[in-house]
Amino acid sequence: MPSPIAHSVSGYAIARGLEFPKVHSVLPLALYAVFVAIAADFDFLPKIVAGINTHRGFTHSLIFALIFSLMVSKLASNRTAIKYLRIFALTLVIYCSHLVLDFFTQGGSGIPLLWPVSDQMFQSAVPLFPAVHHSHGLFNSIHLFFLTFELTYTVLLLWGLSQWKSFRQQQKHKTSRLEQ
Repeated sequence: MPSPIAHSVSGYAIARGLEFPKVHSVLPLALYAVFVAIAADFDFLPKIVAGINTHRGFTHSLIFALIFSLMVSKLASNRTAIKYLRIFALTLVIYCSHLVLDFFTQGGSGIPLLWPVSDQMFQSAVPLFPAVHHSHGLFNSIHLFFLTFELTYTVLLLWGLSQWKSFRQQQKHKTSRLEQ
């Protein structure tokens, strides 16, 4: 599965790629995006507390993504000037980005996208992300490929985001010149 870094960077890129004119500071938006992007993996907490393994369980389903997004968006919209539907759409897209990344990960048993309707686990036949081998420990050389991949993914995604922002700025500049 992608690391929390890949999930966080993906959420950040989505949030920054969309325009939120009432967000005057990047930090609150970035923190919100990172929180939402990694929230699906908070299912590790029952293992720590009670020894129950629920990772890649119900929090990796579309219905949970919808419920989580409805609730968190309501809380966030009460604290900002951003309209509820807009922040809901952002939240749902960022949360679902986590599911997409996990869907395209090599190894594992997949994710229960259609839970509770179905217990079937879904996984791409064409993985885009390498598997992490947790059994080898944190500082094992086998993770070099994984870390290199994640670093490359992060750099490319942030570069793509900067190109997108530059393109959008140029489009705005052209539009404003035409209106004059």
